This record gives sequence, structure tokens and C-alpha cells, in this order.
Amino acid sequence: MEATPTLWHEEMRLDYPPLDEEHVDFFKTVMKAAPAASSADFKTMDKVFLKCYDYARNHFAHEEDIMERIDFPDMEEHMKSHQMFIKHISDFRVAYENAKTLEDKQRVSIHTAEFLEVWFVGHLMSRDRLLKPYLVRLRNLPPRMNYHL
Repeated sequence: MEATPTLWHEEMRLDYPPLDEEHVDFFKTVMKAAPAASSADFKTMDKVFLKCYDYARNHFAHEEDIMERIDFPDMEEHMKSHQMFIKHISDFRVAYENAKTLEDKQRVSIHTAEFLEVWFVGHLMSRDRLLKPYLVRLRNLPPRMNYHL
């Protein structure tokens, strides 16, 4: 496994490997966004946007399935946060694709990178951390009901 960026903190872990691995993987993408945006590396920014859509499609579905199975009481609010992420990333992508100049494209890239860092760390340390005590329930489910990657 590739080295984890130095800004990752162990308190970001939920102690549930399938989700932790997805979070670390996306964190690496988030950490690539700011340098790419500031240097106008649009090839990398294109990959960042694709990874955001992949993360929203796969990770959010995985996390929401887990929340349902563990009867997580804050599921509705948590899902609203996921929807807000999707809306913002979609809006940024439209602005990025419709930028008239390279300067405008870079400006949108910078705003996207800032949003990703603030949203991801904030979501992980607030919404996702609330899941941690409930994830213990997964250990008590029969193996066919649990996720093993």
C-alpha cells in the first residue's frame, strides 16, 4: 500500500477496515487536489473529479448500507451530507468544464480543492466518527452479513 499522506491522523480511523481503507484512499485524492489546482495541473484535476464521482457512487452506497444494517440513528442527516457533497462536486465540475479561460478553470480547481479538504475532514471527524461505536455491531453479525474485503 502507498504511504499515507502525513496529514492523516489516526483519530480519523473508525476501526472498521473496509471503511477506513476507502477513507484513506479518498484522502490521498483530496491531498492531490490543492497542489494540482495551484499548479494548473488539469490532467490531475480531471482525475480528482472522476475519483469524487467514484467515491460518491461506491463509498457512499457502502456506508449507507452499513448504516442501515446497524440501525444508525443519524442516518438521514448523514445521507444529507453525502447529497450535499454530490451537489457541490457536480456544480464545481460544471463550472470547471464551462470555464472560458485557463485562469477561470484554475480558480474553479482551487475552490474545488478547498471544498474537498474542508468537507472531507469535517465529514470524517463529525458525521463518520458518530458511526464508530455502532460499527461494533458488525462484529456480532453472522459472517455472511458482514463485509470482508
